[in-house]
Amino acid sequence: MAISESAAAIHRARIRTFLERVADRFPDNPIIALREKYGRTLGLVITWESQGDGTFAVSDLETPDLERRILESAIVDCRALFAQKDTCYLPSVLKAYKSLVGPERARKLTDLSQLVNAVVRDGRLTSPVMYSGRLEEDNGLGPGRLLGDDQIAMDYIYGVAFHDDPERAQRLANVSDTATVRFAVIVQLNQLIYAAECLRDQIHHDVKARYLRLDE
Repeated sequence: MAISESAAAIHRARIRTFLERVADRFPDNPIIALREKYGRTLGLVITWESQGDGTFAVSDLETPDLERRILESAIVDCRALFAQKDTCYLPSVLKAYKSLVGPERARKLTDLSQLVNAVVRDGRLTSPVMYSGRLEEDNGLGPGRLLGDDQIAMDYIYGVAFHDDPERAQRLANVSDTATVRFAVIVQLNQLIYAAECLRDQIHHDVKARYLRLDE
């Protein structure tokens, strides 16, 4: 079903705003600087120690970290991608893009859709890759629930990007060290930026291939 020209104009404007914001903010985002030289994987430093019997064991794991003010600046830069009412809200940009290229082309974008929907849902980042490792009884999630890195990250991010509240503050208080919180935020923001980069690259590809016109 074809969309109206007025709706198409709104979709094109949303996509242009998204592309401009990504081009303007992302190249200098401090999260990107934490990645491996090639690829989008965060760099980790693992130290191995000899056990004296010919075997080795991990003695230290250094995870990416940022100073508080730099991390909070990265959150502010990324806020537009997960704030539901923002023009650049990632699921809305994806929906606009798919509407413009039509249903046949949209059906070929399953992997991209799954990626975006896995990373951002209902105005929050939700792509857990680790858990705090502590079984919390009073973390606001109910008895016997582990505090996932997506929940930890959103509790911190929400306080920086929007406003804090007692329930979120209590859950963060249950996390034993600040390094865990910062790493959880970095992991989630990296996933968000990766999804945005994939969407950006696909849009550029389809413009070049003439599946999509943004200048009408």
